[in-house]
Amino acid sequence: MRRIATWIFTASAFSMLSIASWGADRKTDEILKDLEANPKPSQESVRDQKSFNAFMEASKKRADLIGELFKADPACKKLDELLPERWETLMRTDREELEKETGEFLKTSKNESLLTEASFYVAVSAVASTPSFEKAPDELEAFLKRAPKDERGGMLLFMVSQRMRGSNDDQKAIMKRIVDNYAGSRFAQMARGTLKRLEAIGKPFELEFKDAISGKQITMKDLKGKVVVIDFWATWCGPCVAEMPNMKTTYAKYHDKGVEFIGVSLDQPEAQGGLKKLKEFVSKQEIAWPQYYQGNGWASEFSKSWGINAIPSMFVVAPDGTLFSIEARGKLDSIIPDLLEKAKKPSV
Repeated sequence: MRRIATWIFTASAFSMLSIASWGADRKTDEILKDLEANPKPSQESVRDQKSFNAFMEASKKRADLIGELFKADPACKKLDELLPERWETLMRTDREELEKETGEFLKTSKNESLLTEASFYVAVSAVASTPSFEKAPDELEAFLKRAPKDERGGMLLFMVSQRMRGSNDDQKAIMKRIVDNYAGSRFAQMARGTLKRLEAIGKPFELEFKDAISGKQITMKDLKGKVVVIDFWATWCGPCVAEMPNMKTTYAKYHDKGVEFIGVSLDQPEAQGGLKKLKEFVSKQEIAWPQYYQGNGWASEFSKSWGINAIPSMFVVAPDGTLFSIEARGKLDSIIPDLLEKAKKPSV
């Protein structure tokens, strides 16, 4: 998710955009000439804070110009491609102005193409503004009704599903909706993985691999009777690396009590140095648990089959070999003792 829609939540210290601040009206040709002289910046140019600031300043300038054009000549055909660009920038810089402008557009315009775009950004704003959901917001449902085959609907539904506060059944229902309505999209693939995770709770968890460090064959069958933490991570992942000291502390605390860790590496292919980096990192950091080097980054089959689209991500397998949790990050100190205590009690 973080990779999918970072742009939606980008914070900005830039000043508010306001149509009222443009001053004297200008002719269409003058505004279009200014837009041509200020081309749309590329996000690929963003490398650091300085280039990000430059990107946002250029985007803001174009958004102002597009808004001026919209005010001067609402029938200008160029607006079909330019207004969505303005609304995307407003999503980053002035959500209140975005909601006002797109809301009014939906009431007054007859341009079907732009009505779809306006409906999308109204839905985006509703999703981005809500910390948790019991159901998809009305604004999103309106966009889905207007554009049922637009794959961006799958993206927004997936985002809603990640913040559902109801039961797993509620989340499953949205995931099934994505799979049914956006079958060929990457969001459907992610939804299938999430469904697999949700439906796997309480069922046997299977994994067998050769430890990238020792060469030893590791199988879940041999670990039955232990609590097993499955850590999806990579050496290039900043949060994963930052969390490693805590992981080592937790491992040292519980390993002798019947707990095992397994690292599932999403490092790059061996030809790109992924295996070497993994081995060097494990050696330098003195990481004691086995590592499953998948060898194909995000495209690695095992992690992809489980719908892993953000790391670090942690599963916990109970001593009976069944999957106990698919959202264990930050919860190990409560999950592990509970499972160890339950394992001590004789089954009835």
